Amino acid sequence: MRLSVVVPCFNEEGNIARVVGQAVDVGRRLASELEIIVVDDGSTDGTAKILRALAETIPELKIVPHPENRGYGVAVRSGLTRAAMDYVFLTDGDGQFDLEDLPVAIQLLREHDVVAGYRTHRQDGWWRRLWGRSWTALVNRVFGLRVRDVNCAFKLVPQSLLGSSELRSHGALISAEILFEARRLELSVAECAVRHYPRRTGRQTGASPRVIATAFMELVACLPRKVRSAPRSLAP
Repeated sequence: MRLSVVVPCFNEEGNIARVVGQAVDVGRRLASELEIIVVDDGSTDGTAKILRALAETIPELKIVPHPENRGYGVAVRSGLTRAAMDYVFLTDGDGQFDLEDLPVAIQLLREHDVVAGYRTHRQDGWWRRLWGRSWTALVNRVFGLRVRDVNCAFKLVPQSLLGSSELRSHGALISAEILFEARRLELSVAECAVRHYPRRTGRQTGASPRVIATAFMELVACLPRKVRSAPRSLAP
């Protein structure tokens, strides 16, 4: 497998070295060719310095710096645009996922085109868990999806999906948009249970009022375009 690992991050100085290290360890075992693309979305802490130091000893590491914080969706799109391998694995830089679950996801590619993870025993506060369940239910209803955890940052997609899609989201809607594009292209999506761990350091921003408001606004704005682009047989 030729594999790109895309990791968007923002102010993850306490986590990013561990995430990159595990991506290197797991990726080298699984892939014939490997690249690790870390998008530093305008971090104001020591994230950039740590990434530069890692790049001196990890040839597979590519750093995509944003001069200012542009949002999760933009960071994801920056990484996906630069991914050059046949398959792209998307995860986060907060260290809450175990990349040792990746081999199971890869096995599912024998019979499916896309693999979407879902968190078992999610290790977040009650508000993030409630927001996650509610958002997944809403997106499933609106986009006609059938996934358990739409925002789970553990996705394995073929380069063909990225080349045939026009992703536009700036915020949290990007995960749903990727899955909708898979559905629009009539790709087979498998779900994979993945482990989830508490955040060790840093601050979570995924369920802030601003992030939630942006996600809703993007959902409303993109809905007409998504419905028009969906094949008639797949209309929600």
